[in-house]
Amino acid sequence: MRRSTSCLLLLILGFTGAQASSLNEGKGKEKYLKFFYDPSSQSCVPFFYKGEGGSSNRFDNDQDCMRACSPNALLIYPTDETSICSLPKDEGFCMAALPKYYYDNDEKNCRMFLYRGCRGNANRFETREDCQKMCLARSGRLMGAADLPNPDEKTVDAGLIVGILGGIVFAGAVISAIVFFVLRRKTKKQERVPVPTTDIEMK
Repeated sequence: MRRSTSCLLLLILGFTGAQASSLNEGKGKEKYLKFFYDPSSQSCVPFFYKGEGGSSNRFDNDQDCMRACSPNALLIYPTDETSICSLPKDEGFCMAALPKYYYDNDEKNCRMFLYRGCRGNANRFETREDCQKMCLARSGRLMGAADLPNPDEKTVDAGLIVGILGGIVFAGAVISAIVFFVLRRKTKKQERVPVPTTDIEMK
């Protein structure tokens, strides 16, 4: 409740981005990834918490931060499963590349994507199984979920096969060229007839 109050105070006082970004990161030598609410962008921003002290505008993840502080929280992180599974894929904003899963409403299946580390929405799951439990269960398709093909799992990597075949053809061509060159040189050496050398007297 105390964190919600600090977020409400930030909103009422209308802090600018510069003021919000100068939040107290605390003291110490630790580096814990946390999130703080920035009212100017109406989003939660990651920062490194040093371990002691700091402000109460500090959350363990983007979802907790948005739910506590943002007026748009229910649009991004709805509480009912139907809405979560209906949200579009959102890769987020930061520079990470974390493998996660989302429910694709058109394909009616859980797909992998790379989450960028912050922002995004609630249609983001740690595992394909978590995604299936939430989103396929609501549609009554969970019973056959284990039999559903994983669209992200490739059975044959065509690029690898083409690369291997290309390498074999290239190696064969190089070996053939070397053999041809060596045989040709041997043939030329055998065809050479030694020219008899005699001393020619000059008159």
